Amino acid sequence: MGLESETEWRGLLPVGGPSQGIKGADIASAAGLIASPTNYLHVISGVAAITLIPLPYEGFAGTIAIRPTGVFTGATGGVATSVNKPIGLAFTSVVGKILFLTYDPVSALWYPSYTA
Repeated sequence: MGLESETEWRGLLPVGGPSQGIKGADIASAAGLIASPTNYLHVISGVAAITLIPLPYEGFAGTIAIRPTGVFTGATGGVATSVNKPIGLAFTSVVGKILFLTYDPVSALWYPSYTA
């Protein structure tokens, strides 16, 4: 059993990396959706609830880190698309406390490291 396609190999790569750096641009929480994470760590501003998070790239499975500067919530019930995936467990961010969000491709849901 091996990894035979580029998509399978790409699924093992972290977001960001030497060519992109660890920290990406700040992202505002918008009603229902945030911009696609391009790096491992992003600062999220705003207080709007999100229900969907775009995959960083096709075939992604792994974790991203968020540093909230505002209190926003993640709510379940978002409708998945090929790119935007729903939250699997509701959460409330804590300003200044890193929130790790892990995408599970089997359930096709994002799971938070804490709920409040």
